[in-house]
Amino acid sequence: MYKTVWSKCQKSVCQLSFYSSSGIKLISMTGFKVNDHFLITDDYLFKIHKAVKVKFRFVKSDGYTESTCIEISMNELKKRIIKGIAKDKTSFAAINVDFKEFKNIPSLKLNKNKTIEIGQSLAVLGYQLDQDNLAIKTGILSSAFIHENGLKYFQVDSSIKQGNSGSPLINAETGEVIGIIGQKLATITQSHKRMKQIINNNLAILKKSQGKFNVEEIDPIQVLIANQNQIKYITNEIYKTATMSIGYALDISYVHDLFEEFIDAEVSQSSMEFQIDA
Repeated sequence: MYKTVWSKCQKSVCQLSFYSSSGIKLISMTGFKVNDHFLITDDYLFKIHKAVKVKFRFVKSDGYTESTCIEISMNELKKRIIKGIAKDKTSFAAINVDFKEFKNIPSLKLNKNKTIEIGQSLAVLGYQLDQDNLAIKTGILSSAFIHENGLKYFQVDSSIKQGNSGSPLINAETGEVIGIIGQKLATITQSHKRMKQIINNNLAILKKSQGKFNVEEIDPIQVLIANQNQIKYITNEIYKTATMSIGYALDISYVHDLFEEFIDAEVSQSSMEFQIDA
């Protein structure tokens, strides 16, 4: 069953890698092609900061040999975001990828059956943050719920890693996409966010006292600041490589709603501003 899912779906799953002006890879996500020339991914896309370009990359059936790729600037990416997506109303991003290089990339089929049974066998196809290979994960649909933001999500018992954000959640029996793996509901994401807030608050307090004390010509405040920055770095590294046993996916029906409402819409500048995370 999962071999069939792999052979049927892997060609449509894309890695999105974001690079700084110095060519350093900042972060990567997963996306998947639908409706001939659109790419769906998680709304974490809107929080990428310091990136100047993005690389779209598809692989062959071995999971790592590149089949095709292109690089575009972040400004070009913003122009290709489908207008009508508002961050406070949905939790995914849709991008026009009508590049000639992607013409032969097949699209995944989206599920139209609104009744998804708990216990359904599922597959997640995604790239990992620390590796460039595409991997398939198995799991089951353990629950469904309406979040406080009013959107429907699926809870998935499966191995989810950083970089899987934006991966298609696939019904293993039909090969159809039923959801989009996200990361903002994950417990580790919330914990990482709180840890960063604590560290940044500590740094702000320490910097106010910097240079006011010296012990044998050493400023102890500078030592504490260096210590907090080291903790921040280690925290980020742990977050990048962490594996979660439970994942959350947005119901794919919201993608249907977008295409129904904006099927004839032109791609233009998104009204959404890209945010800067501290």
